[in-house]
Amino acid sequence: MFHERQREFGRTLTAIQLHQQGHHGWSLLHQALDDLLSTKDAIFCRLLNAVWAARPDISDAHLVTLIGAAVRQIAQRERETAVLFDSSRDVATRLDILRQLVMQNEAELGKQICGRSNSFTGARRFLAPQLIIGGFAAEHQIDEVRFLDLGTGLGILPRQLNNEVVYNRFAKDLVWDPWEPEYRVIPLTVRYGVDAPPLPNMDWVRACYGPSRYYEERFQELMWSFEQTAGVESDVLIRELDMLDLPRLADFILTNQFNVVTCNFALFQYAQSVQEAVERCVVQNMASPGLFLTMNPSHALLRPGCQVRGRLVGNTSELQLADASDAHLIGTIIAGTDLPFIIGQRKRAGSE
Repeated sequence: MFHERQREFGRTLTAIQLHQQGHHGWSLLHQALDDLLSTKDAIFCRLLNAVWAARPDISDAHLVTLIGAAVRQIAQRERETAVLFDSSRDVATRLDILRQLVMQNEAELGKQICGRSNSFTGARRFLAPQLIIGGFAAEHQIDEVRFLDLGTGLGILPRQLNNEVVYNRFAKDLVWDPWEPEYRVIPLTVRYGVDAPPLPNMDWVRACYGPSRYYEERFQELMWSFEQTAGVESDVLIRELDMLDLPRLADFILTNQFNVVTCNFALFQYAQSVQEAVERCVVQNMASPGLFLTMNPSHALLRPGCQVRGRLVGNTSELQLADASDAHLIGTIIAGTDLPFIIGQRKRAGSE
């Protein structure tokens, strides 16, 4: 029934092993998953088929990350399976361990993969929204920003906005080219974050981080950010709401009169038609002037980088706002051709 999807998924597994960012820690597991699929393992194929039946619109890239997180969560409590991420073990040993893990935990894996999203929570991903939303509010003379973050996970992004301590720590590692937007305080009056139930807990978020020193550093940045933003915790309202439930999403946006909505690394998880339906729902129901800001992988997680795009209420065009060399906003970010249209001013990179 899902033979073609299995073939497409296999091609994604093969391609994702060539990811240039070799320090993410997932490569060994991706190789083992590819090998397991190649053997046509009955239990693994049955697991995949169950996922596709329950979530027909899930993207292959999202499925790869979900399997990784679900396997890693098991490996964190069952230490003998941690060899899946140990490069000193041979390929055959890792494949056998993965086969046993899938066989013994098929039900748990299916529940997690069918019922959760990749809740990786990047502490640096608010850097671009901070500048773009602040510039948008200033350019359009918006005195009150009623803010909503879709796919918010633990809700760190709404907490980080306007926190200059957190911004200054991370901004020094991100170089804008050829010009840098001005930092402006966003006139926030409402901060909401929503995500599909069940809302993620810290254990699940931790499992979404790769088993590497690089990702351990990223996780510590997240924990530090929560500490630094504790003072606004009560100002950020987190609710269970699946953005794929379009009638409910439309009602929620209309009722709360949101005029700025963000969605970071969530839309890529679904088929293109689903992404477009969510974007239409958001823009059609926001208050005007309104901005819908999205951030997604540049190449479906097959290569580093991310795209920052925007849509304005009353304008059907997708606006190119920025392209970053790294999805964690470390390195270089290129200002898009449409960015001045949103924020209305330019500041040369490195200028005072």
